[in-house]
Amino acid sequence: MAHSITHSPLRIGVITDIHWTLETLETLENDPAAAAITAAELRASVAFWQRNHVDVVLQLGDIITGNEQHKQDELRQAVTLLQQFSGTIRHVLGNHCLALPRKELMRALGLAAPYYTFAISGFRFIVLDGMDVSALRTPAAPEDREALARFLATPELYDYCGAIGIEQKQWLQHELKNAEHLNEHVIILCHFPLLPETTDKKYSLLWNHREIVTMFSASAAVKACISGHFHYGGYARQNGIHFVVLPAFVNRHQHPSFHYGIIELFPDRLVLRNQQNAMVHNLAFG
Repeated sequence: MAHSITHSPLRIGVITDIHWTLETLETLENDPAAAAITAAELRASVAFWQRNHVDVVLQLGDIITGNEQHKQDELRQAVTLLQQFSGTIRHVLGNHCLALPRKELMRALGLAAPYYTFAISGFRFIVLDGMDVSALRTPAAPEDREALARFLATPELYDYCGAIGIEQKQWLQHELKNAEHLNEHVIILCHFPLLPETTDKKYSLLWNHREIVTMFSASAAVKACISGHFHYGGYARQNGIHFVVLPAFVNRHQHPSFHYGIIELFPDRLVLRNQQNAMVHNLAFG
């Protein structure tokens, strides 16, 4: 059962689109200290979460840039920096992450499955794999192979995005029903935005977003969907569900209002705070 309102909300650290790269150190025309500064700022995020006693940290995808020559080192360094956090880190797969083979990536991130769920204090977090059906892998199910062909033949869809496949959709439906039965509040986590109002044409969104949003809207348990991918962030509300797209860490100097932050979850609302602990959103659950 969802917990009652208290003065101690569930506190979740959040960061997305780190796009860790080694190139800045190796390109002489760039500032040779750029990577060191980035590392220091990433360590600052960990220190911020530690000071604020967060219960878990969410990394919402594109942890690396995916440079062909350096992708293994990118992942190793980024994971090493984040693992300075003393608690649990939950990872979401992004499109840049899959420059590495999926199994290798999941092993490095400590993931048993590309989509999964976990519960804390009456909240059910459902982590989606938005690259389930994508140009980077051949789907096993015939329905998914047919869907992939249709998606790739649609000019307005970009091949660096992806879709939720049939098996994952069935799993999602089951998890939503379970959450309803347990009277849990559901927070969806997906690298890709799911509403056009929260992204732009260049970055795009989950290919089968309409179908998935319809599933969310049919469940009274779903309270919010939190994403990354669109580097400048966005927000919209539809059918009582809050769709929050967090700005990218990699573009933090272009949007100083949010580099990384904390989500405070109460039974009746979600509060998003930035790296200075200033409130960005105060979103009541419908």
